[in-house]
Formats: sequence, structure tokens, C-alpha cells
Amino acid sequence: MSVTISDIAKYSNVSISTISKVLNGRPGVSDAVRVKVLQTAEKLGYFPYIKARETGLFRSKAKYIAEVFGYLNPFLTQKIKQGISSVLNQTGFYGVDYTISDNKKEDSKIKLFFEHAIRDKDIAGIIVSFLDVNDKLINDFLQANIPVVLINSYSELTTSLIIDEKNSAYKLTEYLIQEGHRKIGLIIPDTDGAAVWRQRLEGYKSALQDNNIQYDLNLVEFENSFIIDNIKIATMSLLNRNKDIDAIIFASDWQAYAGINYLKSNNISVPDSISVVGFDNLEFSELIMPALTTIKHPLNKIGEDAAKYLMEAIKKKSKPEKIVYDTKLIIRNSTKPR
Repeated sequence: MSVTISDIAKYSNVSISTISKVLNGRPGVSDAVRVKVLQTAEKLGYFPYIKARETGLFRSKAKYIAEVFGYLNPFLTQKIKQGISSVLNQTGFYGVDYTISDNKKEDSKIKLFFEHAIRDKDIAGIIVSFLDVNDKLINDFLQANIPVVLINSYSELTTSLIIDEKNSAYKLTEYLIQEGHRKIGLIIPDTDGAAVWRQRLEGYKSALQDNNIQYDLNLVEFENSFIIDNIKIATMSLLNRNKDIDAIIFASDWQAYAGINYLKSNNISVPDSISVVGFDNLEFSELIMPALTTIKHPLNKIGEDAAKYLMEAIKKKSKPEKIVYDTKLIIRNSTKPR
């Protein structure tokens, strides 16, 4: 069932008239109450508020493209958004974005959000990035004449833009092996979440197998957060189990940055003692010391393509496609041969 302003009033413990004033930007409400109401609307996934937050237009008849993101580093999200915006700015559509955790506990929030979107007559199309969406939900959108484009998830019902995550992890792991590393650790979010983590784990396993190195679960540390202190703890845990580890793959550059910080603070030299690599090629990755070896994704290009395919779908001029994007290994100073 969709969230209403009555629900927001109930959870905010204020009157419906107060909710109406806040959501329509009218005076007569204290700043404290206004903030509480807006935070409640955000928490409940009240889609009309989300549109207003993004565009400043609450009761506009403008047409929107909903951009829905699973949990993703803000630097990466921004690159995809820039690509989408570069196309939408030429079309007259407004982009409205929303981030939803891929944690299983958030399933009800995901469902609620999409219920709002599918009933919103101003939504012309939707781009879903790094979030697994089932075919039933996609079909519901299509039946409502709302085209869908997926980024880094797949459905045969609609166009899917896929980063070859398995091959990315494979080439990163194989590079370390070719450099002489044999005890290669991996710090990665739990693979019960988004498919991207499962694919990267599979790429890691495949590279080990193809090079006659046995996969060892003790060399894998699952850490779901991107919080620096938590990554430091994960790095410490991995090292405590593997005293002879000679390289660590982090599932993101952000995690790798925290890992390098922990290693340096414990007088473990990077790369003399342990080589470190990451994913994403964030802007700071070539600025940290040592500069980080990583994988570069064509995220801006993918954002552009997603918007272009969606525009074609809105015009009823496209059929579902699967487009796979390769990635590039960027070698810097955080690794060295053994």
C-alpha cells in the first residue's frame, strides 16, 4: 500500500494540515517541525517529496526520469548521473534520483518506492543502477507504459547495460599472480547482496583456479560497509588469519584507501610487504601514496547510453538489448613484483 500524507502525519506526530504546508513549501511551520516532516517523508519513501527535493517542483506537470541506485560509492553514482544528465538536458525531461540499499532488510522499502513510481503519471521512464530487480516488477512497469533500463543487472524483458565484473576481477587477480603473488587476500561485501559482488568473487576464484592456486576461504573477508574504521578492522582480521599474505584486493578504491591507511599505521609497507589493488579508479586513487592500482569502469559512458536507450524506448523505437562493457586495468605504484 502506498504511503500517504496521513502516514507521514502519523509518524511525524503532527497534523495533516502541517504536512501539507511543509510539502508545498508554505509558511507557518517551525524549522524543527519542517525538518522532521521532510526526514519522515524521505524515510518512508514518499515519492512526491523525492521529486520535489530533486527538482524543486512539487505539483508540476513535468515529465520525470526516475534514476534509482543501489548502494554505491557517491563518486561512482555521480559519474553515472553526469552521463544521464548530459542526455536528459537535451530532452526536456527532469531526472530524479533515489538511493536504496541492496540489503535484504530493505526489500519492503524497495517495493514501496517502486509502488509510488509505477502509480506516478509523471514518470516517463526509469533507470535502475546496481540494484537487482525481478522480472515481475519490470513487467509491471512495462504494462504501465513506463520503460525500464537496467545498469549492472539483467532481465530479458528490457535493455540491460552490464559491466563485465567477473572479467574485471579475473584480470586484476591474474595481474597479481603474474607479478609473482600467491597469497592473495580479498575484502569484499557479502555476496548475498548485489550481483556485482558475486561476480567479482567468481572472477577472483576463476583466476586462481586457472593458475593452479587453490581457493582458500580464509583469504576472503566479507565486509559490507564502506566505513573507514570497519575496513581497517576487516584488514586486521584478514592479516591475523594470514601472516604470509602478499597482496590484498579490495572491492573498491575507497576500501583500499582505508586498508592502505591501516597497513601504513602498522608499519607494513605498501607495496614492499603487501601489494594492494582496488576497483573503480576514483579520482583520488592516483593522488594517494602510493598511487593505487585499480580497475576503471566506463561509468559516464554507461550513464549516457542508459539515457539514450531509455529515450528510444519511450519513443517505442527499441527492443530489449544486452550490452556488455569491458573495463581497463590501471597499474600504479601500490603493487610490485614478488
